[in-house]
Amino acid sequence: MKFRWLINIALLVVVVLGGIYALKISKKEVIEDNLFEVSNLKLSAFDQINIQFPSKQSTVFKLTNQGWFMTQPHQARADELYVYRILAVLATKSPIKIASMDLEKYGLDKPQLKINFSGANQNEQVIFGTYNPVNEDQYILFKDSIYLISGGFSETSSYEPLELIDKKPIAAYEDIAVFDFSRLEQWQEARLKVNRGAPEWSVLGNNVKVVQGQMDEWFDLTWANLQATSVEPYKMDARIGYKSFDITLSDKKRITFYRIQESPKLTLFRKDEGLLYHFPSDLGFTMLNPHVIIDSPQN
Repeated sequence: MKFRWLINIALLVVVVLGGIYALKISKKEVIEDNLFEVSNLKLSAFDQINIQFPSKQSTVFKLTNQGWFMTQPHQARADELYVYRILAVLATKSPIKIASMDLEKYGLDKPQLKINFSGANQNEQVIFGTYNPVNEDQYILFKDSIYLISGGFSETSSYEPLELIDKKPIAAYEDIAVFDFSRLEQWQEARLKVNRGAPEWSVLGNNVKVVQGQMDEWFDLTWANLQATSVEPYKMDARIGYKSFDITLSDKKRITFYRIQESPKLTLFRKDEGLLYHFPSDLGFTMLNPHVIIDSPQN
């Protein structure tokens, strides 16, 4: 009898837990069903984003065959993570959907931010109003309705334009084939050039050789997923005579970097982009010093 009683208790616990779980799932489904989609537009239909502010220059992005680029206020590759966060406002959901009868009540009569999304056959605008004081979500106007969405969309859109530039000195679509460090002081005597071959590395220069595993490690730690701490437009004074090095891509394009500063941090100027990339000094040193072996010349 005691054993049967324990079985009954166990079954009761299972039933209760199952009921609680089912109730939670049911409530979650009800909540999700009550959310309103801001739009059912396809994000792929848009190839230009214009972020407008009342008191400063607009930030504009344009989609090209090589990804998203910023066209205003700077000409540069865009950080696509941020761009897609901004674009995703069209695909978000809201717990409310109100007819646009009282714009002043929600701060939509004098907005601090507007975003225009444009495509070949489509132009849409999202207007941002005040924040809800309870949950800090934000009211927006899209077409003829007012919605309440996360304030993160306007926060990302309001970043300084420099923060929205891609911080990778080598773009994701650029495939490195050759490093030519021969003009840097530490490699002038060796005339060092390193080929990132498939599948093995090779080296050109005086009395130098490579160890495959060490070169793979060096590349993985540096140039494979390299990102600067910050980036900015820069006008280089060529009269100063900065040291430089070249990177040749698999499509034969050559990129020249000028070493503007080495300490307390490394700054590299990418000539074709007109951008200055900032790196910590320890990483910067490793970037310009691959794992090669210098052989002592035989007497």
